[in-house]
Amino acid sequence: MLHSKLLQKKPPLLLPIGAALLFIGGGALTFWATSRHGQLAKTLPAGANAIPADALAVVALSSDEAQWRRLRQFGTETTQAQFDQQLVQWRDRLLGEQDLNFARDIQPWVGPEITLAVLPVETGSSDLPPSLPAPELALASNLLVVIPIADANRAQNDLGERLGNAEAVEEPYRGVTLQQLNGEADTPLYAAVLDAETAVLSPQLPLLKRAIDTYRGGESLVTRPGVGKAFEQLTETRPLARFYVDVPALSQTVAAAADPPIAPERLRAFQTPRGLVGAIALQSRGVGLQGISWLEPGPQALATGNKADQMPQRLPTGTLVAVSGGDFQQFWEDFEAGEQLSALLPLRANDLALGLQTATGLSLKENLLPWMAGEFALGVLNPPPPAGDGSAPPLPNPALVLMVKTNDREAATATFEQLDAVMESRYRFAIETTELGGVPVTRWTSPFDSLVMAHGWLDGDIAFLTVGQGIAEQVAPTPNRSLGENDLFQTTTGNAPRPNNGHFFINLETLTGVENNLLLPPLPQDGLLSSEAIEAIGVTATVLSDRQVRYDITAALKRGDRPGPLPGGDEPQATPTPEATPEAAPDTAPSTPQ
Repeated sequence: MLHSKLLQKKPPLLLPIGAALLFIGGGALTFWATSRHGQLAKTLPAGANAIPADALAVVALSSDEAQWRRLRQFGTETTQAQFDQQLVQWRDRLLGEQDLNFARDIQPWVGPEITLAVLPVETGSSDLPPSLPAPELALASNLLVVIPIADANRAQNDLGERLGNAEAVEEPYRGVTLQQLNGEADTPLYAAVLDAETAVLSPQLPLLKRAIDTYRGGESLVTRPGVGKAFEQLTETRPLARFYVDVPALSQTVAAAADPPIAPERLRAFQTPRGLVGAIALQSRGVGLQGISWLEPGPQALATGNKADQMPQRLPTGTLVAVSGGDFQQFWEDFEAGEQLSALLPLRANDLALGLQTATGLSLKENLLPWMAGEFALGVLNPPPPAGDGSAPPLPNPALVLMVKTNDREAATATFEQLDAVMESRYRFAIETTELGGVPVTRWTSPFDSLVMAHGWLDGDIAFLTVGQGIAEQVAPTPNRSLGENDLFQTTTGNAPRPNNGHFFINLETLTGVENNLLLPPLPQDGLLSSEAIEAIGVTATVLSDRQVRYDITAALKRGDRPGPLPGGDEPQATPTPEATPEAAPDTAPSTPQ
C-alpha cells in the first residue's frame, strides 16, 4: 500500500543529507543570494516555493534524530534488526566514506525537515521509476531535494575541512551558480543555493533550473489549489514525515512503469482529480498517519454526512476484520463507480450483483438496496472451537456477519422471506426459527450440516445475516463485549473524529492464531510489514465537506527492547530539543543513546 512504503524510507541518513554535506561543506555557502522570495506559511514543507506545481509527490522528512531512535524501539527482535540494518547500510553508504557523523556533523545546523520532490519525467524518458523513490532509487533522475539550513556558519565550520569543493559546471542561471558535487558516486549530483536558508540538489541540471524558475515566481506547490489549506488542517505537531501526492498523476506514472503495465480500469479509483496531504507521527503504541484528500475545482462533489457511530458496538470484541460505513447505498454506488479503494481488488460490482441474482433470483438494485440506506458493518469473526470428538478435521468456518440499519423494515422482511423460500426450494436447506437471548433468528442449514447461515433483527431496526457455524450466537442479542471495547480497536481508531464515515480494522495479533476461518487470506510473516511486528491496523474516514475527506490511519506495533548503538558505529547522542524531551511528550517512550 502507498502509506506503508513511505514508512519504510525515512531513516535520518537518507541520500539527500549526504548530498547536502558534499555541497554545503565544499565551500558553497559563499554563494548565498541576498534576496528572498517571501515568507512562506510555516505549515508547508520546507522549500515549497521552489517545488514546481506539477510535482507528483513531495515528502518532508524530520531531521530530529531522537524521533528515529524512538521508531527503532518498535517491532520484534527480528524486525528491529532488519530496520537497523537498513539504517547502517545508508549510514555507511552516505557518511562512512566521508568520515562523517550525523549527530556531530549534521544535526547541529540542518533545518527541521528535508524535502524530497518527485517531478514528472520528460516524454520519451526510459528511466521512469516504478514508484516513489525507494532507497535504491533515491537518485532517480526525476528527484529534486530541498535542504533547509538553520545555521549556515555552523555548517561551514563543521564540514568545510572534511569535504572537497564543489565545481561550477556552467554559467550562472538567473543569477544562481550551478555546481557539480565531488564524490565517488557513479551518478552525478548537481546543486544550487537559492538563498541563505535553502539549497536544492538533483541528478539533473534541468530540474535545478526548474526549481530556480519556480523560486523566482513560477507556479509552485504553494500556488497549487487546496495544498496549503490541507496542510493547515493537519493537527500533528511533531511529525516524523509530511507528504503531498498528486494522486491521479502519480497513479498514471506508476501504471505506465509497471511490468506489465496496469490496465486503466484498475486505476479508476485514483482518477478523480484530487490531491492528498498527510503527516506521519510516532504514537505511544505505534505509528499514526493523518491525511486529507480533496477535490480540485470542478463539478464533482462528495456526499456529505458522517452517520457511522454505532456499528462497532454491535460487533463482538473478538472481530478479526471489520469494515463499517454510514450508508450502504452510497458505499455501493461509489464501489460501482470505481470511487472506492476496493475497486482495485479483483472484484467488480456488476459481477457481484450478477452472482447474487443468479444464485437467488433477487436483484441487488431492486430487492436489496432500496432498504439498505443506513449504517452498515461487515465483519470476519473468530470462529468458535469446532464441536465433535476431534477424530476428523473441522470444516473451514466462514465466520462472516453483515449488519445493515434499514430504512424500510417491511421491504427488508419481504426480501428475507424470499430468501427463505429460495434456500429451501432450490438448495434444500433446512429452515428453522429459533430464539437467541430473546432475539428471533431464522437459521438455514445445508444438507449434511456443511454450512449454517442465519438472519434476524437487532434493536434499532438492524438486520443481520451470518455465515458460519456458531456465528449468529456471537451477534445476537448483543455481544457481552463489543468491538468498541477492544483495546486494539480503541488504540487504532480512538483519536479519529466522532461521528465519522466509517472504519476499517484488522486485528493481526489474534488473526495469526486462527486456523479454520475460510475467508482469511495468508498474511506476510516476514519483513517490517509482517504480522510478526504489527498488532493491528485501523483506518477511519471522515467527510469534512463536500470537497474534503480526512483519513486517520494507525498501526499498533509491538515494542521490542531498547535499541543500542547501531552496528559498526559509535554515534554520540545529540542534544534533544525541548519539545523532544520525554517530559514534553509523556505519551512517547524516552530516547535511547546511540
